[in-house]
Amino acid sequence: MNRYIGHPRQLFEAREYIMAGGKAAGVRAVDVWNGAGLHFTVLADRCLDLYTVRYKNRNMSFLTPTGVVAPEYYDDRGAGWLRSFAGGFLTTCGLQNIGVADNSDDTLSMHGRIANTPAENLCVCLSPEEDAVEISGIMREGVLFGAKLKMERTIKCRAGADEIELTDVITNLGYERVPISMLYHFNIGYPLLSETAEIVIPAIKTDPRDEHAKKGLDEWDKVLPPQPGWVEMCYYHTLSENTFGIDNPAISTRMRISFESDGLLDRLVQWRQLGEGDYVTGLEPASCTLDGRADAVANGSQKYIDAGGTYRNHFKITFSEI
Repeated sequence: MNRYIGHPRQLFEAREYIMAGGKAAGVRAVDVWNGAGLHFTVLADRCLDLYTVRYKNRNMSFLTPTGVVAPEYYDDRGAGWLRSFAGGFLTTCGLQNIGVADNSDDTLSMHGRIANTPAENLCVCLSPEEDAVEISGIMREGVLFGAKLKMERTIKCRAGADEIELTDVITNLGYERVPISMLYHFNIGYPLLSETAEIVIPAIKTDPRDEHAKKGLDEWDKVLPPQPGWVEMCYYHTLSENTFGIDNPAISTRMRISFESDGLLDRLVQWRQLGEGDYVTGLEPASCTLDGRADAVANGSQKYIDAGGTYRNHFKITFSEI
């Protein structure tokens, strides 16, 4: 095949750049095209998270009104996290807290700090020999007299294969056992999400987060058109297998996410948010409940990482035609 081309970028590409303008100014990003139907953007200054993902030139992600926000604008007070929550296909939450801010400890901010952490040692490798793009980097979450955690992330995409592999290795660099909380906030948006879509979650048990969500328990998997005045609902699913996704025959698209975890991610959170303009379904593997660390400790869902210990989480995100 190489006899036909002058440069590997004729067949697949990874392009690094720095954003300009507004609150996105200065954010490092990497665009990947797999040479077939998949194009996605990785935000290096936002935990190497996935922002836009397009399959067959159609959007798969939910993008919030904030747009991309540089980490220096991060606000850890109350619900200030939402002011820099760009949505995107994946926002990583943790490593010390997920869900609401914990009122028992003012350092445990909403959904944690990791999503607003820039990557160190960014490496973007375009390998013609392997026909693959690999992006890697390190995010650190540490504080004097507190937790000292490192997360190494690797994202890989092979030429011609409409799938993304993502691997995280989280290590406790400290000398004490500490709490760890993680949630992978996958955000599905229009046109993949619409009233013609089908949510695919192999749940053997489903629990509503609160009394409001309980009202919609019988139709947790029903996708409605945008609703005025919608109030979000969240559900905890226990899975028979670690694969979930969404099908939409109206655009002939199937999306599946499968994952492996070393005992850290033991539930799938479903964020059912079908409001006008705020139209998104979150499919979110998580380590504990969402109402603060004190509540997670009380209900037994809080996880811990030993001194020198590691957790490994691996995801495969696949797109195909129905």
